[in-house]
Amino acid sequence: MKPLVIASNLYNEVDQLEEWYKFVYQIADGGILIVDTGSTDGTIEFFSDKKDKNGSKVIVIIDDIIRREGYGPARNHLRRESSKWFPRAEWMMYLDADERIDEEEFHGLRFLKDYLISDYDVVALPRIDWKDKEKTEMAKSWVINPDWQARMTRLNSPLRYIRRLHEQLENYSKIYAELSTPKINHFHRSSVDKRDRIGKLCAKLHMEDKEYGDTYPEHHKESHYREMYLKEGL
Repeated sequence: MKPLVIASNLYNEVDQLEEWYKFVYQIADGGILIVDTGSTDGTIEFFSDKKDKNGSKVIVIIDDIIRREGYGPARNHLRRESSKWFPRAEWMMYLDADERIDEEEFHGLRFLKDYLISDYDVVALPRIDWKDKEKTEMAKSWVINPDWQARMTRLNSPLRYIRRLHEQLENYSKIYAELSTPKINHFHRSSVDKRDRIGKLCAKLHMEDKEYGDTYPEHHKESHYREMYLKEGL
């Protein structure tokens, strides 16, 4: 068995955590790690008595690294902390509070982490953007146009994520990406408040990314969120 850590950057997600934790508990056989930006809604307190299925305490670190440094550095931080707190773990996957993997795909996930040959140190999963929690309508077909997410990485790999926004990988060997790979169900469209907050954050990070900011285009709503950020802040 090759233990998998599930890690997440969170901020004011308490309304989703009961369902998220119940889901994560079933697949995190290597540990659960939370890096919280500084939630004020009970998110931090929610994990105070939580453990993973091995009986290890859920690790909670308070750090606003995404707002300060961006998504790439935040993913690298999750990998470092996962190795530190769970030295026996061989894989880490990061999942947001509004993301789930269906239970019928857990077996496929376990097969990948335990038996994927060492040539691959990254597993990319297709993500489905659902317009509702009931999963009746998706934004686009994951079969025709899969939204690949390089979320699952070997902790002993020298790979690293780069860019403050739309993070990408470098220094990796090979990425395993097949449509048979378990899918991530993404429910962010069901929350207008969170969508606006993330939109403002992304506009801020693009403005601040002096190293890689010119390597990705401006989102079609970015000017709108940039104005909101400059007027309201985060």
